[in-house]
Amino acid sequence: MNCSLNESGSCSYGGNSDNAVLWNRFLAICFLSAIYLSFLSVLTTLANGVLLVALYQDPFRVFRQPPTIFITGLALADFLTGIAVDPLFAYFYFEVYKDTISPEQYNKVLKAAGVLSSVTMNVSFLTILFLSWTQFIAISFPHRHKQLVTSRRVLLCVCGIWVYSLLFSSSLLMGVPEKTFQKIDVFLNLSLIHLLVLLAYIALHVSYRWQIARLTPSQGDLIGAFRIADTSNHRRKRDQRHFAVVSLLLTTCLLLFTVPVTVMWYLTLYSAPETYEAQVKATMANVVIDTTLFLKFLIDPFIYALRLPKFRQAVRAIFSRRSAPTMDALTVLNFNYQASTSRGN
Repeated sequence: MNCSLNESGSCSYGGNSDNAVLWNRFLAICFLSAIYLSFLSVLTTLANGVLLVALYQDPFRVFRQPPTIFITGLALADFLTGIAVDPLFAYFYFEVYKDTISPEQYNKVLKAAGVLSSVTMNVSFLTILFLSWTQFIAISFPHRHKQLVTSRRVLLCVCGIWVYSLLFSSSLLMGVPEKTFQKIDVFLNLSLIHLLVLLAYIALHVSYRWQIARLTPSQGDLIGAFRIADTSNHRRKRDQRHFAVVSLLLTTCLLLFTVPVTVMWYLTLYSAPETYEAQVKATMANVVIDTTLFLKFLIDPFIYALRLPKFRQAVRAIFSRRSAPTMDALTVLNFNYQASTSRGN
């Protein structure tokens, strides 16, 4: 957050009524952001928690594929965002709204929230990037996909993403100047990575359209298409198409939410407001755009759930299986009761 507060975390508008009104609007935005992030935290944690449980238990043994490792890493980053980053920013905005935050507390909370969000966001961005290119390989080079994309390589890639994100974010705590850190973050983790994500989206979209056109049967081939509909090869290609659509939707969601953030950061770094009014307005826009970005971490698991029927079936199976012992126990108790009654008679 690029804040226009002074060192005490409060405002000095010199008795100007217009500035006082503007400052009250800023405080109102902070309060609404705190409430919004509090609710978003609960929903994001629950949604990604259910996704992680389904992937871990895997009742039908259908998620044991290399792309699932990327989805697990993404869900873990989103889960940590909901359980740690969202509440921390909600607490920060609420403290700013009360206008009683101390300079030490202001800097400490803001730095902690910034480091945590940098880790989870970079993991999320990089995971979607590698997932998109992996799906491009699966569609464009299906015969070499199994050799190129293995579970071991994907696991090493996800671990590397987490290590890089942790080391990069920790550099802010190791004495790297904040302005230097922000510029590198904007150039590398926002601009470059999202450019590669955009290229991956274009390549995957073109490849996916080409495969759909190639696999669409002509009128004379309809009988043959029905015959192979239930073969394992057909199911594998169908799963690849589902994963490709998931990757396209995740990439679209990422670009929609991060482009405004990237633009705002460039304006923040290279276009300093000249007046107090412009400064507060820029901060208000920053708060709105930053808090809107966190909605992406809630949408990710729903994209996965909506596009993959197997995931919805797995969730239903997990929860129905947990309720099954209760019914079995009732059946056993009823049977024992009937048996004892018959013996008594």
